[in-house]
Amino acid sequence: MADYEHVHLRAFYRSHTHLPIWEVIDKAGIWKQLSIEVSFEYCDSSSVAEASLFDGRVDFVSGNHISPYGLVARGKPIVSLASPSNSVNDKLISRAPIRSLADLRGKRLADTTVLDKGGGYNHIRGNHMIYLMRAGVQPDEVKWVEIADIMSEDFRKDQIEAVKEGKADAAMATGAAETFAKEGLQVLEMGRVPMVNGPTLTSTIPNLKRKDRLAERLVRALVLGIHYARTNAQETEAMLADLRRRVPESNATYNSVAKLLPKPYPDHRAILNAYELCCMKDPKAKELSALALWDLHYLRELDGSGFIDGLYGE
Repeated sequence: MADYEHVHLRAFYRSHTHLPIWEVIDKAGIWKQLSIEVSFEYCDSSSVAEASLFDGRVDFVSGNHISPYGLVARGKPIVSLASPSNSVNDKLISRAPIRSLADLRGKRLADTTVLDKGGGYNHIRGNHMIYLMRAGVQPDEVKWVEIADIMSEDFRKDQIEAVKEGKADAAMATGAAETFAKEGLQVLEMGRVPMVNGPTLTSTIPNLKRKDRLAERLVRALVLGIHYARTNAQETEAMLADLRRRVPESNATYNSVAKLLPKPYPDHRAILNAYELCCMKDPKAKELSALALWDLHYLRELDGSGFIDGLYGE
């Protein structure tokens, strides 16, 4: 590794489900290889996370996928460097069979609020709005039964209970179909939708300049962590078993990290869907290209050098 200056970083993660890859990077000694120490803290609001980025209280955020497009249009120096996860795959759960999402018109859907308690956009609700619109159903054509202002393990359980108890007709949920079937619910596979999500690297230009080659190191750490997980299954399983014990809401499984892209470029369709959600909340975002948020040259340089292919022996 290059002779990097030692740095200590503070970071927020926006969902406990982001933790598996950061756990692997830590336990595999990758931060240490790159002369980095990181203190992670959970943040349940995009607006709070962004304010902390801008005043330098944190160096980067794992997440914040929707609102940054509007901030860039306002001249804010926020930037995203890599996206290892670019689709969502939710299920529709209901008491009575539902044949298609078009049948949801007029139905009650159990979901999060549109905005979180800090005023930030709830990405999970946004994903479900995209599913509806792709099926030709406008978000105002269903009745939203808002049962939480953040995504959490309690929210998942409350969704199931809301449907079972008749408070809602259906819900869009993440998880294995077998889990919902055991609860006596009907399950409709909705398929994958392109969407930037998961442990995206988000920071600001001043933060990245403040510490020695920080963007380069963060991208390299993410690439190395994904490679380690994909090529050291047994060791990774052990790391994640310990994480599950300490943080059950992380839902840490081997697939949590093995599914991440070896070359974590964002998918252009995923960017467009995230951008569309931002524009629905913040029309200012329409004034600038969605691509203005993304600085991929650090990843491209690493990729172009043959480093990533070399890791996998290609």
